[in-house]
Amino acid sequence: MKRSKRITAILLGLMTLILLLPARALGLGALNTEQEASLTISSQDGDIPLVGQRFDLYLVAEPDENGQLTATEQFRNFDLNIDGTDEDGWKALASTLEGYVLRDGLAPAAGAATDEQGLAAFQLPCGLYLITTGLHTQNGLIYETAPCLTMVPAFDSDSGEWLYEVTVQPKFESAPEEQPETETLKVLKVWEDDGNKDNRPRKITIQLLRDGEVYDTVTLNAENNWRYDWTDLESGHKWNVTEQEQEGYSVKITREGITFVVTNTYKTPSNPPVNPPSKPPKLPQTGQYWWPVPVLLASGLLLVAVGLVRRRGGAGHER
Repeated sequence: MKRSKRITAILLGLMTLILLLPARALGLGALNTEQEASLTISSQDGDIPLVGQRFDLYLVAEPDENGQLTATEQFRNFDLNIDGTDEDGWKALASTLEGYVLRDGLAPAAGAATDEQGLAAFQLPCGLYLITTGLHTQNGLIYETAPCLTMVPAFDSDSGEWLYEVTVQPKFESAPEEQPETETLKVLKVWEDDGNKDNRPRKITIQLLRDGEVYDTVTLNAENNWRYDWTDLESGHKWNVTEQEQEGYSVKITREGITFVVTNTYKTPSNPPVNPPSKPPKLPQTGQYWWPVPVLLASGLLLVAVGLVRRRGGAGHER
């Protein structure tokens, strides 16, 4: 019995040590922030490469060796919800940031046009990048590519290593080049403030961008039900919407058909800051993080310890 207890104590001690070990000591890959990575953007419509499409890259956040992200100085003034963002959240964040970088004329970290294979290649420092592009016309079609966020390097959950060669293929929509001369767009304000209506501003300012330039400015308020319609807009342009930042609220801008939905979420004073995040965020296109591995190892040792104790107990009963 004493020996069984001694074995159990040793195994439980090992389990505790494993839980305390950092990822690097377990042989799991730490991110080398000093190493450059390659990013290849593949722009293809089926088997047809989209040639000459220019992509601009903006460095939104920089990682530490564990993948934790901190917004760069260029993006620090924007409300970035990086911590715990899911796939839909990344899409909304990319759409929101695209409008702001165009409105404010932010300089991209890198830019290039696709070659004859529809590829644009970059050598980049580690970071979270926003990828944007304008309308692209080819073979009688107009391609509108959605902005996206991608982490360079990418994390491979199978091997537990960072991959310093990354390829992404942004999503797009296409339409015939011959379009109606005009189109209609709408904007709708949505409040997520947990009943804190008294904290809402009386009005907000919305800007409509055409090909990256401010085309129109409108005011939304309770009198117009926090919505506005633009009619007779000239077709063949890329349209974005931005909102002038509201103190105490985060903003998320998404597009649903012809409607831009601008969602303001109230930030309660008790909310902790999200930059830098308190834990490794869920990065776009990077898979899962390493943190479950030591937990699983420790759980396995615990099961071994329990099994040994049971076997010893069973042997004692047999005697």
